[in-house]
Amino acid sequence: MTCCGLIIERADREPIPVPLTGVSVQARIIDLVAEVTIQQRYVNKENQPIEAVYLFPLDEGAGICKFTAEVDGRVIEGVVKETKKAREDYDEAIQSGHSAFLVEEKLPDVFKAKVGNLAAGSGAKISLTYVTELKVEGKEIRFYLPTTIAPRYVPSSDKSSTAADLASIQYTDQSNYQVDFNASVRMASAIKEIRCPTHKIAVNLDAATPLNGTFHLDNVVTSMDRDLVFYIQVAEPNQPRLIHEKSPNGTTAVMLSLVPTFKLAEQKTELIFLVDRSGSMDGPGIGQAKQALKLFLHSLPLDCYVNIAGFGNTYEELFPASRKYDEVVLNTAKAYAGKIDADLGGTEILRPLEIIFKKPLIEGYLRQVFVLTDGEVSNADEVLSLVRRHNGQARVFALGLGSSASHHLVEGMARAGNGTALFASLEERLEKKVMQQLQDALQPSLTDIKIKWEGHGETEQQSDAVTSRPVQTEKTLMGYGKPLNADPAPEACVETPEKKFRQAPCNSMIPAVFDGRHLIVYALLAEDAHLPKWAEVVAVSPDGPLTLKINLVDSNLEQGQIIHSLAARKLIQALQDREENNEDTNAKKEIVQLGCRYGLASRYTSYVAVDSKVQKELKESWMMMKSRDVPLHLAHGWGGGFGLPALGLRCAQPVAMACCLSGGPETMPFALMANGDDDDDDDDDDDDEDYDEDYYDMREKMVRRSSPSQKAMECDDLDVELMPPPPMQEDSIDSDNVPGSMFGGTANFSDFTENHPEAIETEGNTDDDKLMKLVSSQNFDGSFKLETTFASLLDTTLDDIKQSGLEHSYSELVWATAVALAYMSIALIDLQDTWILVAKKAESWLRSSLQPTGEDVTCTKAAQDFVRSKLHL
Repeated sequence: MTCCGLIIERADREPIPVPLTGVSVQARIIDLVAEVTIQQRYVNKENQPIEAVYLFPLDEGAGICKFTAEVDGRVIEGVVKETKKAREDYDEAIQSGHSAFLVEEKLPDVFKAKVGNLAAGSGAKISLTYVTELKVEGKEIRFYLPTTIAPRYVPSSDKSSTAADLASIQYTDQSNYQVDFNASVRMASAIKEIRCPTHKIAVNLDAATPLNGTFHLDNVVTSMDRDLVFYIQVAEPNQPRLIHEKSPNGTTAVMLSLVPTFKLAEQKTELIFLVDRSGSMDGPGIGQAKQALKLFLHSLPLDCYVNIAGFGNTYEELFPASRKYDEVVLNTAKAYAGKIDADLGGTEILRPLEIIFKKPLIEGYLRQVFVLTDGEVSNADEVLSLVRRHNGQARVFALGLGSSASHHLVEGMARAGNGTALFASLEERLEKKVMQQLQDALQPSLTDIKIKWEGHGETEQQSDAVTSRPVQTEKTLMGYGKPLNADPAPEACVETPEKKFRQAPCNSMIPAVFDGRHLIVYALLAEDAHLPKWAEVVAVSPDGPLTLKINLVDSNLEQGQIIHSLAARKLIQALQDREENNEDTNAKKEIVQLGCRYGLASRYTSYVAVDSKVQKELKESWMMMKSRDVPLHLAHGWGGGFGLPALGLRCAQPVAMACCLSGGPETMPFALMANGDDDDDDDDDDDDEDYDEDYYDMREKMVRRSSPSQKAMECDDLDVELMPPPPMQEDSIDSDNVPGSMFGGTANFSDFTENHPEAIETEGNTDDDKLMKLVSSQNFDGSFKLETTFASLLDTTLDDIKQSGLEHSYSELVWATAVALAYMSIALIDLQDTWILVAKKAESWLRSSLQPTGEDVTCTKAAQDFVRSKLHL
C-alpha cells in the first residue's frame, strides 16, 4: 500500500506537506494469485506548482503491470519504456509545460514515483496495479499488503542513489487521511476461514458459494504503519493443478502449482542461528526472537552441532566454533539466549555472514544457517550475492520479523541459499514458523527438478540459454580481453518475435523443493504454440526419482493477463539473478524487451505518463517549482528507540553517514546510515548547514553510551585476529564466563545459576505460553524433569504427580516425560506443528528407557488418563 506519501526530490526541501487526502485498495484474489490496485489521492493547496516524489513498498515478487494518473479529470495512461528513455521523456515534458509522472524500481520491493508540474490548486489521482503470487503456509494461503518502508540501515560503503533515497525519508506517527480496503476471493476449493492477525476485518462467506468470499477493513483506518496480513484457509490448499490463461491477443500462459509432500531420511546438520540484534529489533521483536530460540534449542536432534550468533554493527557469537549438542550446551545456550538484547547497533549483516561462511565445515554435518531479521538494510543485493556464492557450502533459511520486513532481503536470501523464507508480524508467534524451518533444515531438499511439458521437448524449454557479449581477441593494449562495444546505447523497447515456448524459471533455476513448501513454475506460449495437455514434475532424491503428472483440465481456464504478467516477472527475476551472478551479460536487453512487451516496471524499465495538455503557467514557472515533504508512517513496533519530539525530523544528507546505534530511548527513528570513517569528505562541506544539530548531539551521546560496554568489535574491524575466549569445560558451566565474541568478547551471566539456566520467563496463560513453560523442563535427550511447571499446568501438586507415577511403578523421569507428552497431545493439540520435534525426542527417549519391558504404550496410556482426569476431560 502506497501510504508512504510524497517526499521531496529537489535540494530546496521545505517541511510543507503535499496533502494526501485518501488511499483506496481493491484486491482480487484468484486461487494462488492476486491482482491489487492502489489509488492515492493528492491535492496541491498551495499557490505554486510542485514537483514531488514518493516511495512505496511492494511484494518482492510482484510486478507492476499498469499505471495511470488523473489530473483535473484528465486520465493519463502510463507506458513502459527503457528507464533512461522514460526519464528523458519525463524531463522534457516538465520543461515543456506538461504535468508528468514517472515510476521506477529502486529495489525489487521499493519503487519510486515522481509527480512533476502539479499545478497550484490541482488534484492528482495516482493508480497502480500489480500482480503477485500468494504463499502457502501449512493449510493456509497467505496474502499480504506492504504498507510502509521501515527505516533502513545504510552501511558506510553504500554510496548508491537508492541509499540516498532511503536516507532522506521523514517519519511520523500521525495521519490525516482515511484508508479503504476491499478484497474479493475465489478459490479452487471451499473457503473455511479468512483471518487477519494485524487488523480487524469483516468477512462475508456464502454457504451457497463456498468457493467465493469478500472481506474489508472493519473500521476506519487512518494510518498504515504495518503490513496487512491475511490468511485464507481452504479445504484443499495442497491440490496440484495446472491453470491456463488466455490473453486477448491469443497467447497462453500456464501456471503449475504444487505443494509436494514427501519424507526423506534426516541428515546430520550443523545449525547456526543468526539473530538480528540491531536497534530496530528492540521491543517485541527481540522478545519474540528469545522465545523462538528457546523452542529451537529444545527441538534439536541429538546428533548435531549448534551455535548462536548476533549481529548489529558489531558481531557476537556464543561459541568460537559450533559445539556438539548435549546437556551442557543446551543449558549454556538457553542462558545466553535469555540475555541477548537489541544492543549491537545498526544492521550490518554482510560481514557476519562472511564470517560464518569462512568457518571450516564439520565433516559429515551439513551447515544450515537460520537468519532472523527485520531486514531493514539498503545493501540487500550485496548480501544476496554473498549467499549465492556460498550456497554449495551452506543452506540459508530466513525469517522476516516485524510490521514491514524487507521481502527482497528475506526471500532473496532463502532463494540464493537454497532454503525457505517465512514472515511473522509482531501480532504473530514465531515458534511455529521457526519449527517449520527447522524441519526443512533437517531433511534433504530436492534440488534437481525438471518439468516435462507434453508436446514440448527439453531443448525447447531451455531457450533462455546463457549468452555473453563478444570480447576483443586481438592482443592489443587497447582493449584485449574486454567486451566489444563496452558502452552500448540504451536498450530500446524493440518488439522481437515471441518465442514459441518459455518456461519460468527454466529447469536449471527451479529453486530447492521442500516437503510442504509451495512450488510454482510458469510456461508462456505464443499464439500458434501447442497447448500441453499435461506436465510432469521429475525430482531426483537420495531415494531415487520422485515424479508427479498433472493434467490440464478445462475448468482451470482463465481469461486475462494476470498469469502472463507473473510469468514474465518470473523470467525477469531469473535474468536479474543471472546478471548479478555474472552469468549473462545480455540480460539487460532481454529484461527491457520483456518489460516493454508485458508492461512491467523492472530494474531497467519504467512507467512514464505525460499529460497532453500544455499549461502556459507551468512552462514559464517550472524552474521555480517547490518541493514538499510528506513523512512516511513509522512502522508499528519499530524498535530503533525514539521520543515523540524526534518524529518529523529526518536523517541529514546521505553523505553525512549518520548512525543509529543501540536501541536505547535516544535512538532516532530515521533511515539509518553507518558511521563510516570516509577519507573523502569533499562532498560534506556544502551540506553541513543542513544538518540537524540536535540529532548529532544525540548521536554523540549514543556513541559514548555504547562504546565502553561493547562486547564485540565494530564490523569494520572484523578482520583483526584476536585470541578467542578460553574453551568451556565439558562437565560444568562457568556462569561468570560463558563464551561470547570470537574476537575476545565474553557474555557475563553471573546472575544465572546451574539450577536456573533458563533466561526466558514467559508470562500470560495462552496455549503458546503454556507450551513454552513445559518445554523449559525438557532435557537435551528428550526426557523431562518434574518441576513446578507440571503442577501449575495440571492444577495439582508435585507430590500428587509423583505419587501417581509411583503407583504405576515408573521412575520420576519416565513419568514426567510421559505426562508431558500426554499434556501436549491433549491440551495443546492445536499447536502440534510447533511441538512436534520436542515430542519426537521425548517419544524416542521414552521408548528406549522402557525398551526392556516394552511398556511405553502402557505408560503413555496411563499418563493420558492421568492428564485427562486433572483437566476434567
